[in-house]
Amino acid sequence: MNTPLKQLILIETGLLALFVLLGNGMRSVATMTVSVSQGEFASFLNISVERTDILIEVLIGGAVMALAIAPFVINSHTARKVCLATAVLASASYAAVGLTMHWDPALSVREIIVLASFCMGGFAISFFAPLAQLAISQAKTDREKSMLTTVWTAAQPMAFLIAPQLVKYVAFDVGTGNYFLILAVMPILFLLIMPMVMGTADGAAMPTNTGNTGAKQAPNWKLIGLFLSVVIIFEAWTTANSFLGVESLTGLGLMSAFLVLSAILYFSVKSAMPHDTKLPSDAIFLLVVLFILEIPTTGVYDTAYLVRHLCSSELIDDRATLGAASQVIMVFAAGALIARNPVWRERLWLLAIPCLIVSSVATIFYPYPATDAALFYWTKMLSSIGIGIATTIVVSAVIASANGNKLITLAPAFVIMFGTEVGIEILEITFQISKLAGLGVTAAYQMVFVVQVSAVLLATTLMAWRWLAPKTQKTSAA
Repeated sequence: MNTPLKQLILIETGLLALFVLLGNGMRSVATMTVSVSQGEFASFLNISVERTDILIEVLIGGAVMALAIAPFVINSHTARKVCLATAVLASASYAAVGLTMHWDPALSVREIIVLASFCMGGFAISFFAPLAQLAISQAKTDREKSMLTTVWTAAQPMAFLIAPQLVKYVAFDVGTGNYFLILAVMPILFLLIMPMVMGTADGAAMPTNTGNTGAKQAPNWKLIGLFLSVVIIFEAWTTANSFLGVESLTGLGLMSAFLVLSAILYFSVKSAMPHDTKLPSDAIFLLVVLFILEIPTTGVYDTAYLVRHLCSSELIDDRATLGAASQVIMVFAAGALIARNPVWRERLWLLAIPCLIVSSVATIFYPYPATDAALFYWTKMLSSIGIGIATTIVVSAVIASANGNKLITLAPAFVIMFGTEVGIEILEITFQISKLAGLGVTAAYQMVFVVQVSAVLLATTLMAWRWLAPKTQKTSAA
C-alpha cells in the first residue's frame, strides 16, 4: 500500500474516531458540568444543592426520550437531516443557558429558561450517540468496528474526565455563562464532520431486522407508541417528584400510571413476539445487570453530599477527574483484552463486581472521617473502575450478538441513560422519604448510600445465579 493511500486511511479513521468520540461524549460534558457546578447553579436558581438534581434529571430525561425515538427515525437516508436539526437545537439550547446567566432575569424566568434549555439540549445532543453508532456500523473491518466501539464506550468517561478541567480552568476564568456559549459551538463541529465520515452511506441502510431471520419487518407502531407513552409518563412522574414531593397525589397518580403502562407494555411485547423469534438472551441479561449497576454509580448524591458539607470545589473537581481517568483507562484496557480474547468478558466481572461492592459500602462511612479526603477519592476511583469494566463488557457483548438488530445495537446507550435516570429517581425518593421520616440530612444521605449498596448486591446476586445455574443443571442431569 503506497504512502498517500495509508495517510488517507489514517485521516479517515481519525475523523471517524473523532466523530464517534464527539457523538457519545458531548452529552456527558454538559451533564458533568452541571454535576461539578452544583453550588453555582443552586445559587443562580435559588435552590438547595440537593435540588440541583432536577437539572441533571431534565438533561437525562431529554436524553432518554431521544434514545427511545432514535431507532425509529435514524437510518443512513435520514442521518444528515437528523444531525442538522439536532445540532442546531443543541447549540441554541446551550446558548440560551449562557445568555440567561449573562442576562440574569427574574428568578421565575431563569428557572423556566434553564430547565427548558437543558431538557431540549439533552434531547437534541443525545441523537449524536446513535448517529455515531451508525457510523461504526459502516466501518470496513471487524477490527475497526471493535476499535471504534471501544472509543464509543470510552467517550462518556472521557467527557467526565475533560469536563471538570474545563469548569476549573475555562469556566472559572471566562464565567459559566461564556462557558456555555463556547459549548454551543461543539454540536456545529459534529455537524461539520458528519459529511466526511458518512459521505458514502446514502446507499446502505442501517440493518433493521428484529430477529435472526434476516427479513426486514415493518415497525409495530402500536407498541412503539405504548413504549414512548411509558417513557413520557416516567418523565412526568420524576418531574412531579422533584417539584411537588414524593408524597404528592400527582406524583403517586403518575407512579401508578407508569407501573400499569409498564405492565401492559411487557405483556403486549410478549404476545406480539413470534414464537420462533430468537433473541440474544445473554446480551439482554447483561443489559439488565448494567441497568441495575447504573443506579449506585450516578454520583449525583455523592457529589451533593460533599458540596453540602462544604468540601472545596478543588476537591470535588479533582475527585471527578480521578474517577473519570480511572474509568477511561479501564475501558480501553478491558476493550483491548476482550478484543484479543472474548473469554475475558467473563473473567473481568471478577474485578468489576468487587470494586463496585467495596466502593459502595465505603460511601456509608463518608460522615465519619470528616477530614479524611482520601476516602472521597479512592471510593470514586474504585466505583469508576468497576462501572467502566462492566460497561465495556456489556457493550461489546451486545454488539457481538446483535446480528443486525438495530434495537439491540442501540440498546446500551438507552439502558445507560435510562438506568442513570431511574437511579437518580430512586435515590431522590429515598432521600425525600428519609427526610419525611424525621431523619437529619446526614442520616438521609446514609440511607441513600445504603440503597446504592443494595443495588450492587442485587446485580452481584444476578451474576452469581448466572454463573452457578449451568453447574446446577449439569449436576442435576448427572
